[in-house]
Amino acid sequence: MKKWTTRVTTGLLVAGMALAVQSAPAMAEEEADSTTTEVALTDVTTEGIDASGDCGGWRGGLAGYGRWKVDKAGCGYISPDSKKNPQHRRYTWKLPPGSNSRICVQAEGHYWSTKKNKSVKTWKTAGCGTGGTVVVRWSGPPKKGGGYLGLASTPRVRAKVQPGFGGVAYSWK
Repeated sequence: MKKWTTRVTTGLLVAGMALAVQSAPAMAEEEADSTTTEVALTDVTTEGIDASGDCGGWRGGLAGYGRWKVDKAGCGYISPDSKKNPQHRRYTWKLPPGSNSRICVQAEGHYWSTKKNKSVKTWKTAGCGTGGTVVVRWSGPPKKGGGYLGLASTPRVRAKVQPGFGGVAYSWK
């Protein structure tokens, strides 16, 4: 019985795709025959765009129960070169207003290990409760004349629910 339903479902799906492919040229002709509309381009506003280099604004995450749940940004962050000190990155997180849950959050940082001669990832606690901020090291290898090169990576945080509370969504940047 299970094989039969799988075959019927697959057959219907294939038939539906074939019908869509056959009707696509006719639909395109209908759209071409309709009247055209002119669109005027306007200036792009930068209001609401975060140009601080933090890889965008707030994004959502979910806290895992009993284990760390990792959330990552959909973009990359590049720290600039520095002349003296290593670079850092700030992470901020918060629970939605009215939430009665508590979570613990950690943020990922990167530093250059001279022992291993490569970049090493580290997790630093960003706090527990309803919100917090942490600054993590985010720098590449040292330069010959002093200072540090930049480092490119994807920002990541991980969170878990504190004992006694239910799962919860949170925001971070």
